[in-house]
This record gives sequence, structure tokens and C-alpha cells, in this order.
Amino acid sequence: MTYSYWLIILSLINPLHFISIQASKEQLSFLNHNNDVQQRILHASTPLRHTENNEVTTNLRSWKGQIFSHRRHHVRNAHGILNMIGWGTLLPIGVIIARFFRKFPVEYGEWYTLHVLCQTSGYIIGTIGWAVGLWLGNSSKHYTLKTHRILGILIFTLATIQILVAFVQPKREDECRKCWEIFHQCLGYTVIALIVANIFQGIIHQSHAEKWKWIYVGILAVLGFVAATLEIFRWIFKSRIQQQMPTFHDSNIHNFT
Repeated sequence: MTYSYWLIILSLINPLHFISIQASKEQLSFLNHNNDVQQRILHASTPLRHTENNEVTTNLRSWKGQIFSHRRHHVRNAHGILNMIGWGTLLPIGVIIARFFRKFPVEYGEWYTLHVLCQTSGYIIGTIGWAVGLWLGNSSKHYTLKTHRILGILIFTLATIQILVAFVQPKREDECRKCWEIFHQCLGYTVIALIVANIFQGIIHQSHAEKWKWIYVGILAVLGFVAATLEIFRWIFKSRIQQQMPTFHDSNIHNFT
């Protein structure tokens, strides 16, 4: 009662001073309230900023991963195309030329140049594709094709030996020429068989494997058809020569007598 009485007296004596004190108290409480609200907003926004930063970082990593995966997909396609053209097409064409055009008449005597051209270009293109495949295997620790890799290394080794052996071939009149030809032919056919098997082995693990498989089956079908047709002509040509040889000898004997 006494405290209220004195407050009334002070307000009557100096009302402006009393009002200013009350206003200061109200302003101070308002500022404290605003500070509390700002602190709450700051604490509430901090996790949001962390979340936004994490989302940006995750999206950036995902974007980089998609770019790397996209580039890797194109490199794998280049690896397959180079191997199919080099190992799987040009080398068999060189073998076909050597088998069916070697014993043709003189006007077809350029077979050796075509044979060397196909074998050399096929070896170079295939080696580039093989090197790309090695890079793909070394760049991915979780995607290694052991069988495909081992066959690729074996094919490159044998093909390199075949190229080197061609530089040391003996002359036709040498006694070891026949042995060299047998070794050269057996090694060539072995390399072709390994190449075909390894290409299909790689196609299994390629995206759109069915499409790649039928493309290479078509290439092999064309090469097989050409080889079979040339083989038929070769036997016909050989049989005609054998039929003409007795007639030729009989006419010479008759003229001689």
C-alpha cells in the first residue's frame, strides 16, 4: 500500500520521467524479444544451409559421375569398333587373300601387297583398340574382365610374333621354306580363332550386346560366304587344270612321234 502510494505521488510530481522509465522498460523487453526471435531464426536456418550445401555437393558429384560414365561408354564403344575392324575384319581378309589369290595366274600377282596391307593395317588398328581396352581395365577396379583381358594379351602377343616372323621368311628355294609356311599358316589360323572368340567374349559385357553380336555375325557371314565362294572357284579351277594336263601331254607326245 505504501509502495503504490509513493508511485502515485511520483507520477503526479514528475509524470514525464515516470512515462520515460516505463517506455524504456518496454523498449528493452521488445529488443530482448527481437533478439530471441533472431537467434531462433538463425538456429533454424543453419541446418537448412547445411542441407542445401550437402545437396549441392551431392548433385555436383553425381553430375561428374554421369559425365565420366558417359565418356567411358563412348571409349568402350571405340574399343569394340577398333577391335572388330582391326582384329576381326582386316586380319581375316588378309588370310583370305593369301589363301585364294596366291596361286592364281600372273595378272593376280599383286596378292602379296594386298595381304601385307591388310595384315599391317589390321595389326595397327587392333593394337590401338587393345591399348584402349587395357586403359579401360586399369581405370576401373570394380569392372575387370579377366578372360577377355587374358585373351586380348595372348592375341596381341601371337599377332606380334606373326608380324615379326614375316620379316624373316626364307626364300622359296630354301629347304626350310615349307616348314616356315606351315608354321605361318597354323599361327595365323590360331590367331583368327582366338580373335573371334574374344570379340564375342567382349560383346557379352557390352551395352546393347544383342545388336553388337548380330553386327559381327553379319561380318563373319559375309567373310565366310566370300571364302566359301572362292574355295569353290579354286577347286573348279584346279580340276580344269588337271583335266587339261593329260590332253596337253598326249598332244605333245603325238607331235613328237
